[in-house]
Amino acid sequence: MALRLGLPLRDLEMVQFHPTGLLAGAATKMTGTVLEEGLRGAGGYLLNGQGKRFMFDYDEAGERATRDVVSRAIYDEMRSGNTSPNGGVYIAMAHLGPDNVRNRFSGMVKRCADSGFDLAAGQVEVVPTAHYFMGGVVVDPDTRTDMAGLYVAGEDAGGAHGSNRLGGNGVANSTVYGGVAGDVMGADAVKTNALQDPDETILSAEIERAIYPLSKPPANIFALRKKLMEVMWEDVGVIRTKASIERGIDRVSAIGDELMESGISGTNLAFNLTWHDWLNLRSLVDVSLVMAQAALSRENSRGAHYREDFPDSGAMEDSYFTVARQQNNALQVTREPVDFSIVRPGESVLENDEIG
Repeated sequence: MALRLGLPLRDLEMVQFHPTGLLAGAATKMTGTVLEEGLRGAGGYLLNGQGKRFMFDYDEAGERATRDVVSRAIYDEMRSGNTSPNGGVYIAMAHLGPDNVRNRFSGMVKRCADSGFDLAAGQVEVVPTAHYFMGGVVVDPDTRTDMAGLYVAGEDAGGAHGSNRLGGNGVANSTVYGGVAGDVMGADAVKTNALQDPDETILSAEIERAIYPLSKPPANIFALRKKLMEVMWEDVGVIRTKASIERGIDRVSAIGDELMESGISGTNLAFNLTWHDWLNLRSLVDVSLVMAQAALSRENSRGAHYREDFPDSGAMEDSYFTVARQQNNALQVTREPVDFSIVRPGESVLENDEIG
């Protein structure tokens, strides 16, 4: 089974940080709540620590620039020290009228209030946040994979968004392709009309993998997870370079090694949430390495994947997928060219319509 990353028309670079909104609560070491992109679209201002609307310094569309541009702009302000007290920037909506904001964005106002901010009449500290996972398992248009009996839809599947996911398309992706997957699975089950016998070798290997942490002394799994989050933010985050990605790969690998020497307490696995945390963290380490290796291999910048040492997007006609496969316990990253069989760069599927 392969993971497909980095595709300008059908698939996406797998990236750790790609916001569908901003995180209220500010700064990389804080938690808060995701704010919808509609706040910027409605006319919200992004202000740095000096109270300046900085987005026009980065893009003529200002706050209404695409989410990847906004993320990089905020990150650049943060690393330049132009930040709020907690290390982020501000979003302000009060100029649109507090009552208007409360009526139009009642849910967002409540979310911010829960984090201690007044969205309607004040300013909310925000930073970019990892929210949506673009890319995913390679599937055909009917959600089939190259593994018989495995169907993938929604955020786990590569193939729907381009270099920037449009707001709302995540839900549409899940519902549309979720429905397709259900129909296709039913039809395929009728065609085969038979159940496959389980592979006992694979089952045994998976059971051994799952109970592995029981053989190691208990450790602080949450601390390792927090360390992984910090490494991916610092080295494989909004703005990347070859040096930072390579440093990130080394640090993530070290976290993986430490995890394999860390275990969980208790023998009752029925309600052992720490066991779930351990297994989830093992998967997070593996996927983080995939993202980092894919980002290292792609020496250009497309949408949410931005290499500061390779800022140019490259020729659209030469677009390619980045495909990661696990073979013989080793990660292999390759490329596959994009087949522009429906529409080519600069063209449109609409008659007499050209993309400028």
